[in-house]
Amino acid sequence: MYESYYGFKEKPFNLTPDPDYLFMSHGHEETYTHLKYAIMENKGFVVITGEIGSGKTTLINYLLRKLHQNIQIAVINQTLMQPKQFIKMLCQEFEINVDGKDKAAMLDSFHSFLLTRYAERKRVALIIDESQNLPDKTIEEIRMLSNLESEKQHLIQILLIGQPELKYKLQRKSLEQFIQRVTVYWHLDALNVDEVNQYIRHRLWIAVSENLDIFNPGAIAAIHKHSRGIPRLINILCDAALIHGYADDIKVIDANVIEDVVNMKNIGGILSGHNDPDEEKTMLPPKKEVYDQLHKRIQHLEKKMSTLEKSLGDITNNHSSNNNRDELVLELTKMLKQSMQSQANLMLEVIELRHGEKGGEQ
Repeated sequence: MYESYYGFKEKPFNLTPDPDYLFMSHGHEETYTHLKYAIMENKGFVVITGEIGSGKTTLINYLLRKLHQNIQIAVINQTLMQPKQFIKMLCQEFEINVDGKDKAAMLDSFHSFLLTRYAERKRVALIIDESQNLPDKTIEEIRMLSNLESEKQHLIQILLIGQPELKYKLQRKSLEQFIQRVTVYWHLDALNVDEVNQYIRHRLWIAVSENLDIFNPGAIAAIHKHSRGIPRLINILCDAALIHGYADDIKVIDANVIEDVVNMKNIGGILSGHNDPDEEKTMLPPKKEVYDQLHKRIQHLEKKMSTLEKSLGDITNNHSSNNNRDELVLELTKMLKQSMQSQANLMLEVIELRHGEKGGEQ
């Protein structure tokens, strides 16, 4: 679509957690160092938090590429599970056959697995993404896993990765025993304005762009303002701005383009909203059904955009020129632009819910 117009080999601002595009800001370097140190030094429980879209999952994927082969790692990201479901998934991720077994038998099988790996001088680590959604009972079950240890070291290293709500959840009196086991805690901060500029140029460079100045300083400042330095929101804004620029034949994106993108569908208030630190401690994730509904809508839009992009690519690759073709290209571009904006709306709705919803446990 806009790739050839701006000289890209591929889209630079996709939302997938691709470690090839990882930009190591100071905060990301610190977070990665804590993750690697915790695993390599077998530090027991580790908690890493960061805002939605701050790059936590991308860092995990990058970490998995870099770790030594004698560490066997499983990653769990479906966390709305009760203890028995969690133990079953844990065993499945480590390829332990637990069909037909009850919870106690599954735990015995898992303990045997850990002892076998220990005898083989192999390390075992579990990374739990989206940990803020874990029920209290499941967190307690995870704590109990730490009792499966040898006299001198842990048999399993457990890392909990999640949104800031995870920190506040772990501060509850009922989880006091768990928080006492946490040896490393780190929070991944958002990017400052200089890092936003570096981040955008880095992604343009990875996409093999010949021009790293597609976004001028005014656009960078506007992107930082509305995204609050959160990489996923930066990607949404930049991708939407490039579609806007392509549709309107704009080679250099300026602040006006960013403001146009933000103001479309009245999403400016969500993008540029700020948190009240006093309110943050009471915030909890939206209910599961709300997330599920939004996720399905986002998936539907992604499929629609994929179809539109393919159709547009097929037409633009046809070098023949006529009025019907030009009108169709324009119409498809407009449709894709609207779909991208709808996707941005949904992503931002998730963020709005997270920052605005209050109440008890899910």
